[in-house]
Amino acid sequence: MKFLNFLYFYFRLKTRSLHCKGLLKARVKKGVEVHLNKPSKLTLGYGDGMIARFAWTGFNLNLMHNAKIILNGDSQIGFGSALSIDKNGIFEIGDQSYISAGATIRVAQRISIGNYCAISWNVTIMDSDFHHYQQADGTLSKSTREVIIGNNVWIGNNVIILKGVHIGNNAIIAAGSVVTKDVPPSTIVGGNPAQTIKANITPINPGFN
Repeated sequence: MKFLNFLYFYFRLKTRSLHCKGLLKARVKKGVEVHLNKPSKLTLGYGDGMIARFAWTGFNLNLMHNAKIILNGDSQIGFGSALSIDKNGIFEIGDQSYISAGATIRVAQRISIGNYCAISWNVTIMDSDFHHYQQADGTLSKSTREVIIGNNVWIGNNVIILKGVHIGNNAIIAAGSVVTKDVPPSTIVGGNPAQTIKANITPINPGFN
């Protein structure tokens, strides 16, 4: 299975840098690009013996027209996860960053994740409401704003990160939080909506190797 997935990515996307360890359900449209800023590998589907469950043996990948994946080193996304990049959308992930099982990542414009980020299971990250609402003055809401996650960020399980959020370097997001606004560097936030719990901290994250 892993070898067949490798062949699919090699012939469909002309890249050796995407690997899927389990079952793969993929939809790839024309113009999709995988860009490497350094020698890189993105592993889709990992979690043996971790939080991944038996049913979570696959990975869902949806890449629409002219979607782009930017890799800045080796990274991983766990089993049972779904990565969907809309037309002209950009997903970027840094070196030694991992996202655990059951993640949902939905990109309309841009989602960027830095280096040495540790993201737990069942996390949802999306940069859009994927619909508009009308305001009192008759104008439509802006439904899409990019999400930027800095370096060495910890994100607990079952966290939801919504459009327009920028998370600073060395921040920690407590489990179960809903993040609706920017998080300063070296800060712990938690709750719904997430609020500051503690400042002037630095997570110690050796990466996944």
